[in-house]
Amino acid sequence: MNPLALDPDALLRAHCWGRLAVVGFLVAVGPWTPAVFVPTASAALLVALVALVVVSSGLLLFLGRPPRPRVVVWLLCVLDAALITAVVAATGGARSTLVSLYVLLGVGACLLLSRWGALAIALISSGLYAVLLSARSVVPAVAFAEPVDRMAALDMLAILMTSGTIILVSLVGGSLAERCLLSQRELERERRNLGDLQAFSDIIFQSVGTGLVALDGTHRITAFNRAAEAMTGLPASLAVGASWTDVFGVRPPLEDVQAQSAVPVRREIELRRADGTTLPVRVTASPLEGSGGGPFGCVAACEDLSSIRAMEARVRQADRLATLGRMAANIAHEVRNPLASLSGAVEALTGSDVAGDARGRLSAIVVRESSRLSETIEHFLEYAHPAPLVMEPIDAVLVVDDVVSALSPRACSGGVKIVRVFPASLPLEADRGRFRQVVWTLCMHALGAMPSGGELRVEAQSQAGMIEITVADTGDGIAPEDLPHAFEPFFAARHEVAGLGLALVYRIVQEHGGEITARSEGGLGAEFTLRFPERHA
Repeated sequence: MNPLALDPDALLRAHCWGRLAVVGFLVAVGPWTPAVFVPTASAALLVALVALVVVSSGLLLFLGRPPRPRVVVWLLCVLDAALITAVVAATGGARSTLVSLYVLLGVGACLLLSRWGALAIALISSGLYAVLLSARSVVPAVAFAEPVDRMAALDMLAILMTSGTIILVSLVGGSLAERCLLSQRELERERRNLGDLQAFSDIIFQSVGTGLVALDGTHRITAFNRAAEAMTGLPASLAVGASWTDVFGVRPPLEDVQAQSAVPVRREIELRRADGTTLPVRVTASPLEGSGGGPFGCVAACEDLSSIRAMEARVRQADRLATLGRMAANIAHEVRNPLASLSGAVEALTGSDVAGDARGRLSAIVVRESSRLSETIEHFLEYAHPAPLVMEPIDAVLVVDDVVSALSPRACSGGVKIVRVFPASLPLEADRGRFRQVVWTLCMHALGAMPSGGELRVEAQSQAGMIEITVADTGDGIAPEDLPHAFEPFFAARHEVAGLGLALVYRIVQEHGGEITARSEGGLGAEFTLRFPERHA
């Protein structure tokens, strides 16, 4: 591995500046250095060496990055080894304190070259140092067959110690340099991976079709994707940093997230855009939790509901048209039957051969069918144009108990057992007559579904600010396919019980701000549940 791959130009320039710094330091302290540290000094040679270092470093710094930096580094390290050897020779050889420059060269080679390249430079330096000392003492003694004196032995010991130190420093320094390089490469790889992940996250954040808005703890927008820009009509440059209220005009969703213990919350709002148009938006806010726990912000997913609302309107319109068609057919059927009976009875009464008893029966038919036709028209008018509610405080238990008591004789004669489950009192704000009509209609509907007897169960209770009334029977139940149409006008699903009764019940409950649900399992009866708010808004 070549450390030059890290940043060759920077390392090479740093090495050149290091050479100049060492030369400058030696030139500055050289005249003041005691002779004991520099036994001899060749001024001319030292000046030439300093000039060579300054010129070579200056050229590399001035010319910039060389075309083949690895070759230049090798040449520069070999040149430095030769220059250091010359400096050591000019300042006392084995007794020179500048031998430590070899160690500096080894450290520099560890940074510039690989571990094995630094070892090669250390071997070259050791070889040059050994040649220098051997040429001064060992070689002459061997050449002239003289015994090795004490000075030659010291030179040989200096060669071994210095060479060992240079090689050891190069090995250790090279290993450390490679480890640092590996760590830096791993760090760079992680940084690139993190950058790629961030870029990928940004692409997803900007490409998702749902508007994404991030908020901090102060309800200010910190992120705003393109879908949110299209939805609000504001660019991200203006939205980021603004408060949620300034952009969306409603209470920040972070308050709901904090109030519900960091549980995601959903809310539908009307967004007034910059161009003055209004857009229905569903906001789903999820908490952003920090390491210390608790939300420090939230991310809100904003979904444009305009297309869904338009589709719902079309479905409601189609459903209304279909209901109107079925209602018209049923009204025609409900009116035609009484009219046919009336027509037949009147035609028979106009005959001269009708006996007294027959005339009485025909007159009764006329009265009965007229009342039936009048009741149908009255219910239809009430359904089409309901009278305003007259709200007043009532006791729901008294009204329900009165209805059940009034129906008890009819229930007993039909073999129906009535079970009442009431508390002592249930205060309710409602229209007394309409409320009684609702309970009466449901109970009558239940009795009509049990022609052979059964059980009618009427319950009333208060639950979470709502008055809940349940009317259940043990009749044949309502078929699953008929349940969605149970509250449609004139829909007959149980023993020919048809008309506007359940449709009026549904209308009255809706006018009170309540809700009604029907549940039935085939053969196990039906159950209608009414829920009225205790106080009418």
